Amino acid sequence: MSETRTLTPRQRYWCEHLQACTARGMSLAAYAASEGVSIGALYEAKSRLRRSGLWPLPGARFVRVQAASRQAGSPAGPPLYRVSLPNGVVVETAGGDLTTVLRAAAHLR
Repeated sequence: MSETRTLTPRQRYWCEHLQACTARGMSLAAYAASEGVSIGALYEAKSRLRRSGLWPLPGARFVRVQAASRQAGSPAGPPLYRVSLPNGVVVETAGGDLTTVLRAAAHLR
């Protein structure tokens, strides 16, 4: 049985900022400066949300998917996958089923 937690207005406010920051691929410092929010408050909110199990939000584990083409002149071979997680972990593999690669990456923290 899964438990659904309702975010308070304050938690929702900071989650929206963190989601926007992640979606833009920006550092917290750059995002805070661009949006006029306190960097200290943003880091504190992220820390509190993590401790409460509210960040990252369920379903928000992978932020960006980028298709890349092979370099001209490179030999044809199995598909190459690169998954970058929000915590900085990068998973790269040549070949395999994309679903399997994503499932394996989802277990990394």
